[in-house]
Amino acid sequence: MAETIREIRNALSDRHADVSGVVERLVTDKEHPLDVVASLNNPDRRPKALATIRELADERLLADRGLDDFTAERPGRGPLFEPVRREVNHQEDGQSRKSAYVAHCKSADAARTVGANPSTDDRLLVQDYGRRLVDDVVPQVRREVRQLAVEAEGRGSIRAKDADGLLDKVERMSAGSEDRPTRPDYQIGDVIDAVGARITVGDTDRLERLLATIEERFGSGEGGRILELENMYAGPKPHNPSYRVIPLIIAVEVNRTPYTFELQLCTWRASIASDLEHNTVYKPYIRPTAAEQDKIRRMQAEAAALDQDETRSRWHD
Repeated sequence: MAETIREIRNALSDRHADVSGVVERLVTDKEHPLDVVASLNNPDRRPKALATIRELADERLLADRGLDDFTAERPGRGPLFEPVRREVNHQEDGQSRKSAYVAHCKSADAARTVGANPSTDDRLLVQDYGRRLVDDVVPQVRREVRQLAVEAEGRGSIRAKDADGLLDKVERMSAGSEDRPTRPDYQIGDVIDAVGARITVGDTDRLERLLATIEERFGSGEGGRILELENMYAGPKPHNPSYRVIPLIIAVEVNRTPYTFELQLCTWRASIASDLEHNTVYKPYIRPTAAEQDKIRRMQAEAAALDQDETRSRWHD
């Protein structure tokens, strides 16, 4: 860790002492690991990670402009900015394909009907479900994600929630919060990202090709394994338009039992920007100052602008 901290300071402290301080604290926060921290702690990946963080901190593309103004002047182009087709996410009757599949999963597995006030027997069911996720589902998902990552010249990662994590999420979602309504009927089966994977690629060209490969391989619409596709390039989130990722919910069957996993696709710079934002703004674990949070938000906007501008070099009038 000492070497990592030293390299962070060498790369950032001359022009971006504020960012250096934030990154150093993220690295020392072992309770909330991030992919960017793993890259910084890896001597082979560290130079590229630091160069990207410095590029985002420089804010050369946006300068004094906001992302909205930049987008109006230089909108993104190509497949990443095309709206998701309705049949990808909805059945012919208008029902969400994801919701229909979740209902099917619940009907096939009692563990997934456990809610926010589990009995002792319910907890045993969830413990067995968590074991199945790790022992049965993760290996299958890992094989598929690894193959996709190799073909896209990217990096894949995967994780699964354990029983405690599943029950904790059900409790939190049921209770709600200041910015999230209560969902008293929320159950284990509604945790569709119980198994989550991410593929990170070098640029938007590879991202476009990876998305096309996934749509072809897994299929969408009737009979397809893609249950939901969000494209935050084509439709950014109103509360955080700088967050650029493409999450998909994929159906997978193991031992004749249906499951789901979330697969997130992102570019290298967007991945780093979202990691920094996640543990400083979305969940401020390291107690950042308001000024530090504002800087991280601007860095995430810079990442979005860089990705957006990159597409214009390939897809032009």
